Amino acid sequence: MAPVIIPGVDIAKLTGPMVLGFMWSYMLYGVLVVQIYLYTEMFPTDRKGLKILVWVMFFFETLFTVFMTSAAWSMFGSGWGDVNILLQLNWSWGLLPLVSGILSALAQGFYIWRIWHLTRKLWWPVPIALTVVAQYVGLWWFGIQWNIALWHVSVLPRLSPGVSVWLAGSAVTDVLITIALTITFWRRKKQTKFAQTTGILNGLIRLSIETGALTSITATGDAILWLGWERFNYHFAFFLVLGKLYSNVLMATLNCRNPTFLIGTQASVSSMSRGGDASVQTAFWSEPNELRQRLPVVNINPVGSRGAVQVSRNFYVESNPNAVMTNFNSSDTRVDDFGKGSYSGRL
Repeated sequence: MAPVIIPGVDIAKLTGPMVLGFMWSYMLYGVLVVQIYLYTEMFPTDRKGLKILVWVMFFFETLFTVFMTSAAWSMFGSGWGDVNILLQLNWSWGLLPLVSGILSALAQGFYIWRIWHLTRKLWWPVPIALTVVAQYVGLWWFGIQWNIALWHVSVLPRLSPGVSVWLAGSAVTDVLITIALTITFWRRKKQTKFAQTTGILNGLIRLSIETGALTSITATGDAILWLGWERFNYHFAFFLVLGKLYSNVLMATLNCRNPTFLIGTQASVSSMSRGGDASVQTAFWSEPNELRQRLPVVNINPVGSRGAVQVSRNFYVESNPNAVMTNFNSSDTRVDDFGKGSYSGRL
């Protein structure tokens, strides 16, 4: 059967990208649900502020999914066979960009705070925050004008500047966050004297680059598809998954604090225990300022019968402010603002 044509345009180029975006978005929502379940199991004692961030993010992700389902039904359910539905979108498309912007704001705001907490300097957080502001000025200008026009695709060309600022700002923000985290961890790596700490920092650098590239490439691809093929719906395939990528990256960052993800290090002898105990996690999230001396090695050697397995645990603290291995059972150790000491990076 020959494809239906609207003013010389193949229908598949309008509906196909949306179908892919809907499917990928639902898939990432399922992944997010699993990640939140793991978070509640591994970190039941996290501080209230962090838990609020997680559940607020999950609320808006669920809201986005509900609106997206309404959009999918209007196009491929009740509006199936009506070519006008491809030109006059339903009300949910007016809210989807705004909710997606809130999700990216939550994730990017978290990383801005994290960079400041790691560096205690403003030369990275301020430029990144400015790009976020520019990004959301473009987004909200577009969102207001788009809703005033009642979601008719014919108005999209004249709203292109706002969309371009929004998508380009999102990509630039992700690139700056990735560079800032990579440089910060690289400097810590140059200062450390312990091979084990160097290995953890190498992992943090790699994860920062990989996960930063994930959101950066998606946002950049969305901008390129919008600017280059505006009359088609190619960009919707990336738009519908971008917010979910931010949420999944943020949850993965929080979950990787658990010692289970530090296999091969001496960070924990109870990595399979529930709760992500602070006493067995690394201190990238705490950056203790009080500890300046090297703590003695503590060996736990259970006395057993012949053939028993000997279990030992070593704790190290560097003699400089960049300590990353510490004994959190010590009463002098300051716990991170996110609570309980942990493993940080941009996963």
